[in-house]
Amino acid sequence: MIKRFEPHAHSEYSNIRLLDSIIKIPALIDRAIEIGLSGIALTDHECLSGAPQANFYAQEILKKYPDFKVALGNEIYLTPNREMGQKYYHFILIAKNKIGFRALRELSSRAWMNSYWDRGLERVPTTYEDLEEIVNKYPNSLIATTACLGGEVSSQVLNLIKAEKHEDNNGITESYNDIVQFILWCKKLFGKDFYIECAPGQSKEQIAVNKRLKSVASAFNCKMVLGTDAHYLTKEDRYVHKAYLNSKGGEREVDAFYEYAYLQDENDIKENIAPSELDYDELANNSYEIYNKIENYSIAHKQTIPKVKVKNYPKTSWITVNGIGEDNNDYPILSSMLKSDDKYERYWVNECINQLYSKGILDSDKATTYLSRLEEEADIKKTISEKLGTNMFSYPITLQHYVDLFWECDSTVGAGRGSSCSGLNHYLLGITQLDPIRWELPFWRYLNRDRVELGDIDIDLCPSKRPLILQKIKEERGANFSSEIDELSRKNLGCTLIATFGTEGTKSAVLTACRGYRSEDFPDGIDVDTGQYLSSLIPSERGFLWPLKDVVNGNKDKDRKPVTPFIVEINQYPGLLDIAMAIEGIINKRSSHASGVILFDEDPYEFSCFMKTPKGEIITQWDLHKCEACG
Repeated sequence: MIKRFEPHAHSEYSNIRLLDSIIKIPALIDRAIEIGLSGIALTDHECLSGAPQANFYAQEILKKYPDFKVALGNEIYLTPNREMGQKYYHFILIAKNKIGFRALRELSSRAWMNSYWDRGLERVPTTYEDLEEIVNKYPNSLIATTACLGGEVSSQVLNLIKAEKHEDNNGITESYNDIVQFILWCKKLFGKDFYIECAPGQSKEQIAVNKRLKSVASAFNCKMVLGTDAHYLTKEDRYVHKAYLNSKGGEREVDAFYEYAYLQDENDIKENIAPSELDYDELANNSYEIYNKIENYSIAHKQTIPKVKVKNYPKTSWITVNGIGEDNNDYPILSSMLKSDDKYERYWVNECINQLYSKGILDSDKATTYLSRLEEEADIKKTISEKLGTNMFSYPITLQHYVDLFWECDSTVGAGRGSSCSGLNHYLLGITQLDPIRWELPFWRYLNRDRVELGDIDIDLCPSKRPLILQKIKEERGANFSSEIDELSRKNLGCTLIATFGTEGTKSAVLTACRGYRSEDFPDGIDVDTGQYLSSLIPSERGFLWPLKDVVNGNKDKDRKPVTPFIVEINQYPGLLDIAMAIEGIINKRSSHASGVILFDEDPYEFSCFMKTPKGEIITQWDLHKCEACG
């Protein structure tokens, strides 16, 4: 078997603007390994949201499959400008390495920040100028292919064929010139990292385009590669994918374009390119060239805490307790922090001690109790800092700064929530308003040596002041970005809402399956009332619906038995249950976290990338846990 690399595949994250794919990332990678691919590139539609999951899974399977590569890519929409009414051509970009993935993050974020609505759909194009700028900024880090029939080369080849058929000389000249100019531009920009992509399909259009692409590639001395443009995993999954697309309604084409858009194995590909008279071995070898250009790298990174400017307290000896000013060995951690080379440690301990002074505690019989507690908290923070490789003292310092800003914005600030109120340092820094010693709140509820993670502090604010507060933070932090960061990013990315992703829940999966279901008896789907009735038969416990597998098969561990009425009713529609179970849990929308935001230091693209909610709010492209895992 000749090793082939798959340069074009989608996951459920391609659904965040328009329903498109039913593939989950682990299943995509597992299937690629199963059919003998050397590697695969994840290229969702103008979206890098699946990149962390793909990259982390690749690292997870590395020991078992050391030669298999998972590349991170993006199927962008490449246009000359951002004018309405134009065609948004597809174009594949694949990162060779970490630098290339950085380039993708910048490009994708820029496309989203400049998004606009055109003909009922949010458009996120990348302009030629933007692509040139980023490729020149990060040279030799990206691989490019011409993508599918939706790409500019394939689209213009098809136009050329139609023009020739109708003897339209103007159309012939226009399409010919477009192809020539575009390929020459790509070759100049990407050099030997530019490839002509064809697809294994037997539609009349695909066969005609494939044959002509072969001569185009030869004329420009470009190598051709195969891209299956996988939107579902196997040929057998097509009816599920078709139903999923049909569920959205409208006049969307769901047949010819997607008939062959699955992750094809070698036999399928050979069969489907035979009418195009293409050489499989040559195409596979060319794709393996891409494989050899891709490095194995991880985008995981230890969490970083955003910094704020602090007073640079001088190094000093021990504090005065009850009028005695001398080194005190009863508090070695606090004593060492007063003399620390780290200004954030000196700031933390001085601010806390100053508050103890101002409250009269250090000149009272309570001094030992409070200092012992502060010593304990400093010791735990030091221990966790060493294990995480970060400065745990920076987190409450940063929060102190922004709590002050909240008050300046005329917002009330809550007294504190949950275990964060057990931190004496939080109380002394003005983050919380409860004295944990007075209220006997033990610090281990918030942090302890066995819980090696960044603690979080939840703060309640006045909802009406939220937009003003976010804007103030954006302005402050954006002003501190490095000089290399562009003005658009500086204006928008200092403080960013965190993404969340909605999925097809149990009831939603049934209703969606009903809308997309097609048969002789139900050519337009199953009516809404029937769908609602079927979904009403799904049980729930403690506010959570049973998953469909439990509804159908039961669950002995949870003492659940199959729900017979549901099974009887849904089986009246052959294949409906399979569709519903296949799409359950699929990501189908994007939104923002109710309160979570991320603050960035000098470079917002160091660990993240960005997009918009349907309402226009700028958010990260990754959810909270993926953001944490990436730094």
